[in-house]
Amino acid sequence: MRIRLVALLFSVVSLSFVAAVPAGELVLAENGNSPYRIVVAQSASPSTNYAAEELQKYLGEMSGARLPIVSDARPAAAREIVLGDNAHFRAMGTNLDVPSLGKEGYVIRTAGNTLVIVGGEPRGNLYGVYGLLEDHLGCRWFTPDVSRIPKTPRLAIGSLDDRQVPVLEYREPLMADCVDPAWCAHNRLNSSNAPLGAKYGGRVAFGNGYFVHTFSHLIPPEKYFKEHPEYFSLVKGKRQNGYAQLCCTNPEVIRLCTERILEAMRQQPDATVFSVSQNDCDKHCECPNCQALARQEGTQMAPVLNLVNHVAEAVEKEFPGKIVETLAYQWTRKAPKHMRPRPNVVIRLCPIECCFSHPLATCDSRQNRSFRADIEAWAKVAPRLWIWDYTTDFAAYLLPFPNHWVLEPNVQFFVAHNVKGIFEEDSHDTRDSELAALGGYLMAKCLWNPNYDMNRAMTEFLEGYYGKAAGPIRAYVDLIHDYAVRNNIHVMIYNRVTSRHLSDDLLLKANQLWQQAENLTADDPAVLDRVKIGRLSVDYALLERGRKYVLSQRPMSDQYHQVILARFRPYVDTLAKSHLTCLREGKRLDKDAYRKQLAKDLKTKP
Repeated sequence: MRIRLVALLFSVVSLSFVAAVPAGELVLAENGNSPYRIVVAQSASPSTNYAAEELQKYLGEMSGARLPIVSDARPAAAREIVLGDNAHFRAMGTNLDVPSLGKEGYVIRTAGNTLVIVGGEPRGNLYGVYGLLEDHLGCRWFTPDVSRIPKTPRLAIGSLDDRQVPVLEYREPLMADCVDPAWCAHNRLNSSNAPLGAKYGGRVAFGNGYFVHTFSHLIPPEKYFKEHPEYFSLVKGKRQNGYAQLCCTNPEVIRLCTERILEAMRQQPDATVFSVSQNDCDKHCECPNCQALARQEGTQMAPVLNLVNHVAEAVEKEFPGKIVETLAYQWTRKAPKHMRPRPNVVIRLCPIECCFSHPLATCDSRQNRSFRADIEAWAKVAPRLWIWDYTTDFAAYLLPFPNHWVLEPNVQFFVAHNVKGIFEEDSHDTRDSELAALGGYLMAKCLWNPNYDMNRAMTEFLEGYYGKAAGPIRAYVDLIHDYAVRNNIHVMIYNRVTSRHLSDDLLLKANQLWQQAENLTADDPAVLDRVKIGRLSVDYALLERGRKYVLSQRPMSDQYHQVILARFRPYVDTLAKSHLTCLREGKRLDKDAYRKQLAKDLKTKP
């Protein structure tokens, strides 16, 4: 009798809970209670089970209610969040085409009192949960340590029918600040360099040792050159030993590369992409066979693509689901006239020479005009086109780099030209580079959704990450971007502190804005620390520019001189506490030695 009474009371409570709900609205939780449960398949994948745990966790953080997670072996209840393709979902008889969602797409749909989140495997269900939390419930994950999870006593959603399938199959910002697996998953990135294990649905996995510039790995000159110099590029009549290129039309080179790739694929069954790509230099082969093919096709890419296509043909037979990737980079950037990449070949096009202060689609620089011609040609012939993009100053990781305004239009430009994957190379060997946290968040937003409003993304990030300092920091971002755009200054990826996109007056104004930011956050130590890290960029430019003036005995204004003396100590103190390990790509930073030398050059106390 007691059991029946409890059941009756639960029924009454449930009815009263629903009575005040407007038509079409689902109240997931109210005053710490919820009538809903999360349903997953009894045989759900690790990522779907984790998706259920994440949904339970964040709905609990938002509302104070803990929704139970149950198996689809249980009978259906009146109010459920059905997660994934399970028995309860199938019993609903929807016309939802799950296979069309691919590996990462999802649908969020309300059906009566049921909320359905169904996605493709292995990542779609997890991304669907994060899509609900972000797009419909206001959650944001700005960095691995800073998020926005709204709190509300009443958690409700209206009628939903949201279908999302990412246009980009590969999305990666290569930045040391952006490899945390939870942050990547929250922001729906499948980064190859992040440790995205099974619970995160995995990643786009390159073969170990086969990520890029693989010619020397495929046929090591130290092993083969002595007996077979003909395997290597002929340059000015001499076969090249050491770090050069392969002779891509040599039949034995093709055989060895094919065998090496097939063996690597056998040994690494979980990896999907294997690169057969030129070393990071020129020294392309000038032998008669390579050059005859290059002349015929109008590009030095032709011999390389000849090799890649032969490898890919063998791969198709044994590993039809795997990809052979190569670069269209510098001397191979131009598309061939007649040759075509095989269907399992990815061409990764690289705009390394370009200006990144103006959109690629409209910039009037010679480099960007040339790149536009090349991407238009590749878009017509490449069945699978990816981009290796560049989003930092590799000569000076802290130097102000006005590229945030172009991130969205450039991604949209790539997508409009049939691009299916984007890799954004940034400060991969150090954290805390120039506005790294902001850049990583903006990239994440437009890689998942190329039409995400970047103004909105920047505003929400600055407010969530910098709090009261959002205003002056936004003014600073606009200041440096507007200066480059208004003066039509083309900013490449290797700049000096004396580059035209900076000026003394600009940096003095920037310094004032960052001082305002510090003043506004003086009562919040955690946010103040973030502001100080952000300010390193302007301090670096001020002080390194000042060092140039002093060493060259060039005059500087009294105001500028006073500012660099005043900023020396805060700069080196913050630098010492930061995670910076490099000031430029590939060169380790000795912070103590750097501080002493900078002090000596500026003629101030260390």
